[in-house]
Amino acid sequence: KNHQTTTTTTTTMQNDDDDLDEEEGEEGDFGEWIEDEESLVEISEQRKTKCLFSQRVYSNAHEALTRAATDFGFDLRRVVSLNKKNTFIKSKEEEEEGEKPSRSGREEEEEDDENELEFYDVIKVINFVRKMVLEETKNNSKNNNNKNKESDEKEYDNKELAKRVIARVNDGAWKDDVYLMPVDASGSDPLTYEWESYVYGIDDDEERAPAATKEEKANKDERDSTSQNEHSASSLMISSLRSENEALKLKVFEMMEKLGMISEEEEKQKLAPVANVGEKIVVSSAPTRNMNDDCASRRYANDDSDRFDKRTQQEKDEDEADARVRDSDDSYFNSYSYFEIHKDMLSDKTRTDAYRDALTKNPTLMNDADVLDVGCGTGILSMFAARDGGARNVVGVDGSYRIADVARMNVGANDLRERVEIIEGKLEDMDSIRGAPFDVIVSEWMGYGLFFESMLDTVLYARDKYLKPDGALLPDVCCIKIAGFTKQATVDFDFWNDVYGFSMKEVAVQQLDHALATAVVKHIEGKHIGTTETEILRLDLCKCSAKDTEFSAEFKLDALENATKDEPQTIYGIALWFDTEFSSRFCRENPVVLSTSPKEPKTHWVQTALHFPEPVVLDNITALGIKGRISMAKSTEHVRGYDISLESCTIDRSGKACGKVQTRLYRL
Repeated sequence: KNHQTTTTTTTTMQNDDDDLDEEEGEEGDFGEWIEDEESLVEISEQRKTKCLFSQRVYSNAHEALTRAATDFGFDLRRVVSLNKKNTFIKSKEEEEEGEKPSRSGREEEEEDDENELEFYDVIKVINFVRKMVLEETKNNSKNNNNKNKESDEKEYDNKELAKRVIARVNDGAWKDDVYLMPVDASGSDPLTYEWESYVYGIDDDEERAPAATKEEKANKDERDSTSQNEHSASSLMISSLRSENEALKLKVFEMMEKLGMISEEEEKQKLAPVANVGEKIVVSSAPTRNMNDDCASRRYANDDSDRFDKRTQQEKDEDEADARVRDSDDSYFNSYSYFEIHKDMLSDKTRTDAYRDALTKNPTLMNDADVLDVGCGTGILSMFAARDGGARNVVGVDGSYRIADVARMNVGANDLRERVEIIEGKLEDMDSIRGAPFDVIVSEWMGYGLFFESMLDTVLYARDKYLKPDGALLPDVCCIKIAGFTKQATVDFDFWNDVYGFSMKEVAVQQLDHALATAVVKHIEGKHIGTTETEILRLDLCKCSAKDTEFSAEFKLDALENATKDEPQTIYGIALWFDTEFSSRFCRENPVVLSTSPKEPKTHWVQTALHFPEPVVLDNITALGIKGRISMAKSTEHVRGYDISLESCTIDRSGKACGKVQTRLYRL
C-alpha cells in the first residue's frame, strides 16, 4: 500500500527487542529493496489514481479522493459514515450555509458507528461510481463533440455528471454485488485498496510520523515504553494494511475468473505476486473505525468467509417471515439481472410483438399519455411507448439495480432521456413516483402457469396507488386454460430403459417421482393434446385483487372424436397455459391477444405439465372424458411459488365417475 512507509517503519524497528527483530525478518529486507530507484519509480506509478469524475490523474488515492470531495462534492467519508437517507450534496450545501446544527464529537461518532458501511459496500460504491461515469461519458461522447468544448464547459459537464452519479449513490443503486467487480479488468484501481487511508485519516504525513520520531530519539540511550508501543502498532498496522490490500486483489481476481472476465491462466499470472500473502490473510469483518485499535483487532486465518457471512446476515430483530420474503425478493430481482434471461424474453416474438402492437398501434390510448412500466427490465416497453407509441412521459421501474442501470443506458443510447426515466427499487417500498398518477400502466408480469413469481401483486398495487381512475392497464384481462396430454408430451422416461445396452431405470423412477411432486415446465406440441380444452379462471385485471390469484375450479375435458375402442386415447396428465388480452376496452384501434397455447407458436413460457400417477384411457364408449377439480394457492414455503392440487377421474356417458380418483399436490 505504501512501500516507502513500510520500509521506514521496518528500519525504525531494527534496534528494537527480539520480537520486533523477528517481525522485521518476516517482512524481508525492504531497506535494501527500497533504495532501488527503479522500484521507487514503479511504486510512484502504481499509486497514480485517476479522478472519479474527470480525466485528471493524481499522485495517489488520497489526493484523488480529496479532490473528489472539494471539486465535485463527493466525500467518501460521508458515504461511509452516513446512511442512505442522507444526501452528500445537500449536506455539503447545508454546511456552507450554516444550516446544519452542530453536534458533539461523541454524538457524531456514535451515529457514524451505527450507520457506517461495511468494507465491501465501500468497494461497491467506488466501482459503481467508476462504471457510471465511464458509461455516461461514452454516451455523451456519442451525442456531443466533446473535443470542441472549452475547458470551462467540460468542467461544468463533469460537475453535472457528478451530481447525477451522487444522487444515484444516495438512492442505493450501488448495492448489487456486480459492483464488487472493478471497471478496470486489471483490478489495479488504487482507490479500491487505499480508500481506508483517506476515510480514517491515515495520510502520507501521518504514516511518516514514526520515522520522524525515530530520528528525534536516535541519540537517546533508552526508549520509553509509550514510544515503543506506538512504533509497534504502526509497524503492525502498515504490514496488515499491505497484506489486506493483496488479499483484496486476490479476491477480486478470483471473482473475475468465476464471472468469465479473465481466463484461469490470466488469473494465475495476475495472482503470482500476491499468492503467498493471499494464503494467509483474511480481511477483517468490518471497516476500520480507529486505526490504532484496528492494529490489535486484525486477525490472520485460512478462510475469509466471515466477512461475507456478516455482510449477508438479516437484522436480528426482523421477523422470520419478513426475512424470507426479502430474501425471495432479492433472489428474484437478482435473477433478472442476468442478460440471458432478457435475451430469451426479447427473442420471444409472440410476447414482444404483442406488447409492441398494443403500445404502438393504439394512438387513442397512447398519444400524450403518461405511462408507468412496472418491471421494465431492459426498458423495451418504455421505449416502445415513448418512441413509437407517442407517450408524453414514461417512468420505468425495476427491482434489479443492475438491470435498471442497463435500461437507463439503453434509454440514453436511443436519445429518449427527455421522455423516459428509469428508477430502481421495489415499487411497494417507494413513497411516491414522479409523474403519478398515470394514464397507462403496462407490465409484462406473467410467469410460468401465469402466476409463478407473484409479480401480479405488484402490478395490482401500482394500479391502486398510481393509476388514474379512468386509466388503462395493459394487459387488462388474463385467463388460464387446461387440456389433457398424451404420452408424447411426457418426460421421456423410456429413454432410460436402454442406454447403450445398459438399464438405467432408476433414473426414470426418480424422474417420475419428481414429476408427480413438481409442475414440470416444458413445451407441449398441439398435436400431443388428447382432449378438449377448458378455461378454469378469467380475471379482469382492472377489478380483481391479489386474493383472486388463489382459486379452486371444477373442470370437464372431453375425449377427442378420433378416440375409439380400437384406437383409444391414453392421457398422461393435464397441460396448463394462459392467455392475456389487450382488449378493445382500451386498445380500440388494435386489440391484441397473447396466447401461450400449445396450438399457437411456442413462447418462452411454454406450458406447465401436471403428470397423473397413472395414465387414463379414453375410448368414447366406457370413458368419454375426465372431470375433476384444480386449485392454485401461494406456497407457504416458497414466497414466489405456487402449490397446485389436482383431483381427477374418468367419466362415463352420463357424466358419472367411472374410474379411479387420483389426487396429487404439485409445487410450481
